[in-house]
Amino acid sequence: MYYLNINNIGFGLLNIRINNMKQISLKKTRLMFAIAVILLLSSCIDGYMKDWTFSSGVTNTTLVSPDSTKVTFSKDVKGNLVVKWPVVYGAGGYQFTLYIVDDPNNPVAVGKENDVIDGCTVTRALQEDTKYKVVIKTLGNVKDNNKEAVLASTAHYSTLLPAYAVIPDGTDLFQYFSNTVIPDSTNELAYALVANGKYTLSGPIDFQKHWITLRGDKVFHPTVTYGNLGRLRTTAGFTLKYMDFDCNAMPADVTDAALLLLSANPDPAILNSAHNSYYIIPKDIFFYKCNFNNINRRLIFDANVKYCLTNLVISDCKIALNALNDASGAVIFLQAGFANIFTIKNSTVWGNTATTGYFLRYNNSGRPDRAGFVSGSINFFNNTFDNVVKTGQMGNYNGMGTASSSSGSTVYLNVSQNIFVDCGSQNVIRRLSAGANTMVKTLNNNCYWFDGAFPQVGEIDHTNGDKSGTGYGQDPAFANVTTGDFTIGSSATTIISKQSGDPRWLPIAK
Repeated sequence: MYYLNINNIGFGLLNIRINNMKQISLKKTRLMFAIAVILLLSSCIDGYMKDWTFSSGVTNTTLVSPDSTKVTFSKDVKGNLVVKWPVVYGAGGYQFTLYIVDDPNNPVAVGKENDVIDGCTVTRALQEDTKYKVVIKTLGNVKDNNKEAVLASTAHYSTLLPAYAVIPDGTDLFQYFSNTVIPDSTNELAYALVANGKYTLSGPIDFQKHWITLRGDKVFHPTVTYGNLGRLRTTAGFTLKYMDFDCNAMPADVTDAALLLLSANPDPAILNSAHNSYYIIPKDIFFYKCNFNNINRRLIFDANVKYCLTNLVISDCKIALNALNDASGAVIFLQAGFANIFTIKNSTVWGNTATTGYFLRYNNSGRPDRAGFVSGSINFFNNTFDNVVKTGQMGNYNGMGTASSSSGSTVYLNVSQNIFVDCGSQNVIRRLSAGANTMVKTLNNNCYWFDGAFPQVGEIDHTNGDKSGTGYGQDPAFANVTTGDFTIGSSATTIISKQSGDPRWLPIAK
């Protein structure tokens, strides 16, 4: 027989409850302890963060400027210059200046000079064909008792095409290139002439298929004096920059007397037999910031070879013409071919005497579609012309005037903010548009002046004249035509307000 001890059961249940309560209390205690620790740590971190300052471990030191060999230059997606340098630990920032040093004796700051930078990267506007110098100085840090660097670091950068070779001062370029092997390359090769150098060209240089740049100094142009046989020749892309030329010795009565004479032996690789067998020069022929003096016959001539220049550009140049002894020729004469795109801008062209002939002339068959192009253009932007082919024609190229949608091509004529004084027999626009209305014309704020008056009848009223409603007449009151100073007189208020002509001669409109 079994007996149930109620008292023992009661004590057992009590022991179970007590033990459970002990376990629960222990868990609670542990939980409360953990929460307390977390709160304590949290408050410590919070206080630490509020008080936190990074320390590089560099204190009580005279700092040095960044290593100039580790300063890097790059371009961002907008074409700006990005300058970066390595961090200097313990620095309180950096003093930064970017200078243009085309003239080393007269640096020009880009952006703020001695700008204080909190970081190691700066972005500045970038220009083509420009030499730059960066000056970076490490600043001190008062908190760490670090003193600023004694010396700044300097680094250099240039957007100029690196020179393949530098030609010494006093060189006859004909002799130099007669004795120089130009390497075969698909890249542009730059030959640099020294600042203020004096050079001669006694004979013809034919660069053939080589893509060449002849470049002087941006501020201190060298001078090249042509002999009577001097010619620059090419059948490829070609650039002249920052140079002055004296062509007075070139004869006025020789057909090929041109500063640039295209090669008589074109590169067979550029023949486009599918489109009327033009030799198409795909790279630009580009004259930039050059002064051409005493042009007796031609500036450019194609040697009567059927070339098509994809892009011919004259920019920021001055061209002085002597008495042109060629009534049927032109200053720019593509006798057998044409330029699909021709642009002259920010330039001054003037004649020392009144002449006949042409300024720009192509073969009459020249037209974009005939050389495989959909469209072409003739562009005059912000130029000053004075006494240029006064009794001749500014343009002659019948084929460009026949282009239309029906021919499969379009020619655009853009003539904006130019000054034409005593030019083109009072029919500048008529001749530039090839005496036709098939070109797509954009004409804007051009000034016309002939024999001391506004040639309204020829320039505005003519059927193929300037119908934009913006053409006007005013005496520009040039400062001194004889010396080639075409500064606009203060009386020419309309010209100044419309900013017509070569910008170099214009005061800023008020």
